[in-house]
Amino acid sequence: MLYRTTWHHKIIVLCYLLSIYFDLSTIITTIKCYLSLRRQNMHHIDKPVKLILDTDMGNDIDDALALAMIHSLEARGECQLLGVMLSKDNPYAPAMVDAINTFYHRGDVPIGMVQNGATPQVGNFNQAVLEMTDEAGLPCFPTTHPQGSYPPAVPLLRRLLAESEDHSVVIVPIGFSTNLHQLFDSPADEISELNGKELFTQKVSHVVMMAGCFDEENLAHHREYNIVKDLEAATRFIHDSPRPIYFTGWEVGSAIKIPARSIEQDYRWTQDHPVVEGYKRYMKMPYDRPSWDLTAVLHAVRPDRDYFQELGPGRVTVTEDGKTLFDTNAPGEHYVLSVDHTQCQIVREIQVELSSQPILR
Repeated sequence: MLYRTTWHHKIIVLCYLLSIYFDLSTIITTIKCYLSLRRQNMHHIDKPVKLILDTDMGNDIDDALALAMIHSLEARGECQLLGVMLSKDNPYAPAMVDAINTFYHRGDVPIGMVQNGATPQVGNFNQAVLEMTDEAGLPCFPTTHPQGSYPPAVPLLRRLLAESEDHSVVIVPIGFSTNLHQLFDSPADEISELNGKELFTQKVSHVVMMAGCFDEENLAHHREYNIVKDLEAATRFIHDSPRPIYFTGWEVGSAIKIPARSIEQDYRWTQDHPVVEGYKRYMKMPYDRPSWDLTAVLHAVRPDRDYFQELGPGRVTVTEDGKTLFDTNAPGEHYVLSVDHTQCQIVREIQVELSSQPILR
């Protein structure tokens, strides 16, 4: 007679083993992690979430991990990446996005380049990764498009939005708000009879952005990077956005770190990986890095999974010196995400699994 082990039996065994070594709170947390990961693998997908990512690829390594996670989620049928906009004004930034897309067999994803943007510096890893070659002298991580051929972001944004169904697109800014600020100023043209703000209003469902700091302990002295690097654009976009915005602030990603051991161990399914090579070059290994941008992607694709707590609605105000103040008593469609200890552990494991997932062929 064969005994078929069910997930209920696995829980019982897990509880027994944990009770030998750990206290009750640790046991409960571990079981919640197990159940959440199990639900992830059983998740029923009604309709893929249509995403447009806006990234400052090269300023930090979490952008690369976030893009890898999007490709894993798309392979699962959970989202569709319509395009990637670059808010970092350096030519190696779109090329790095192109190399990652190409690595995941999605080199056809449109890429748009910011005009007159911030942070023109090359950064620690984009150029280094793109210039890696194999024994034959060929690029380890080729691009689909010739470097320097990426079109301006705003016309591409206009086209992608115009081609989409009404209120169907989720915008995920994990860099600066430069492109969105410029989109709002774009006039009607041959792409659409609507100006940029009207087009955004008609086609976008909502925004999930990694921006701001809403932790009272750090708010007094911390000015979040994505806000202050283009303060004018961030202020304009956040204050004037006609669609709801969900903020994953600095404090959320800071509490959930990508462990160095994942980078060292979980990508062994391939000899060379552009995200791993970028991670190794961004800082001296080993180091754990906050998962700021990954939290925005996760909530954009899986908003109903209780990974985060939502506070709101209310209104976020950007001050002249770059603070982000959230008032739940003010009218608005802004929401701020937070995480407790258990959610941190669950989200970390899910982000590690998704960002390192082997390519599904």
